[in-house]
Amino acid sequence: MPSPSNAPTTIHFVKFALVGGSGVIVNMGLLHLLTTWGGLDYRVSGLIAIECAIVNNFCWNLLWTFRERKPDRKRHIGAMFIKFNCSSGLVAFVINWGLLVVLTSTLRLHYLIANLIGIAFGTAANFMISSLWTFTHRKQARPEAI
Repeated sequence: MPSPSNAPTTIHFVKFALVGGSGVIVNMGLLHLLTTWGGLDYRVSGLIAIECAIVNNFCWNLLWTFRERKPDRKRHIGAMFIKFNCSSGLVAFVINWGLLVVLTSTLRLHYLIANLIGIAFGTAANFMISSLWTFTHRKQARPEAI
């Protein structure tokens, strides 16, 4: 049976966006709790919230969005997690956290609004990276014809 294509599909994007929505809830909730109730600086809270959202999103993307690309070995899942964390972490750090800090400190936007803007800008980049690199489907070796 041929392996599925690695090309992103509309259904993948819809699922990815829904998973991302759950990540927004995790991110925004933790950012607010850690900053308002925990007394942490929003820049530190932002980094913790981003990482927790990345873990949340990886699990849901693995189990639901790209489930047909799920590897059969646990070490491959670990490699996928590292790839996802690196790609999402890089995008989140540069775009999400960068906009959070710049918009809050320069334009004096409320940190939660600045965070939402950063999340919005990072979504498309994260989808393409996840679809084309993190959750790539390993091609099965084809048996030789006799």
